Order: sequence, then C-alpha cells, then structure tokens
Amino acid sequence: MTKFIFVSVIFLLFVWRIKKGVSNGIMKEIANILSAAVALVCVALLLLAVNSALARAMSTLTVCVVGLILLGIAFKLCSLIFRPVLALGNISVIGGLNKMMGAVMGAAEACLLSYLLYRALDYLDIYVI
Repeated sequence: MTKFIFVSVIFLLFVWRIKKGVSNGIMKEIANILSAAVALVCVALLLLAVNSALARAMSTLTVCVVGLILLGIAFKLCSLIFRPVLALGNISVIGGLNKMMGAVMGAAEACLLSYLLYRALDYLDIYVI
C-alpha cells in the first residue's frame, strides 16, 4: 500500500512541477530557485544570529549581520539582472523554447524532490520500494 501511495505522490509531483515549469518558463524557474535558495540562507543566518545573540557571541553575530546585508545587496543585483532576462521570454521565437526548457527544469526539480522524499522516508525507516 505504501508503494502505491509513494508512486502516486511522485506522479502528482511530476505533473505539478512540469505544468508549473511550462507556465513559468525556464527563466522564471531559475529566478524562483535562486529566490528560494537566498531565502533559505537568510533563514539560516537569522537563526544563527539569534543563537549567537543569546550566547553573547558578538563576533558571530557581526558576521551574520554582515552576511545578511551582503546577501540582500547580491539579491537586489540579481533581481536587476533577471528583470530584462524575464522580459525576453515574451518574444514569440524564444517563448516556445523557454516553455519547453521550463518543462525540463520542472522535471529535474521533480526528480530532485522525489529523491529527497525517498531519502527522508528511508531515514524514517518507512520502506516504500
């Protein structure tokens, strides 16, 4: 039964990510992945900053604050770069290729998420295959 549920979840994950990739296109998918990675690093830096503030480790707190400021500046520069690149997706010749590559990127994301889900279930000793 768990095998059927796992395969169903993986299938739905693939359909969802490929559909989302086609609608977004590869350029927006890359921008979204970059945004998610930056957000994850920001959360990690914030948690480290709070932990170092509670432990009164001011050197670590300073590094975290400087890292957050630099990450914000880098993210703003990337958003300035991606804005004209995303506008290129509206050109009809590039638009079709953009959507097709978005579907490929969505499938790659689904593969990665499927692998991570499988490893998490394996870690929890829930055997699915």
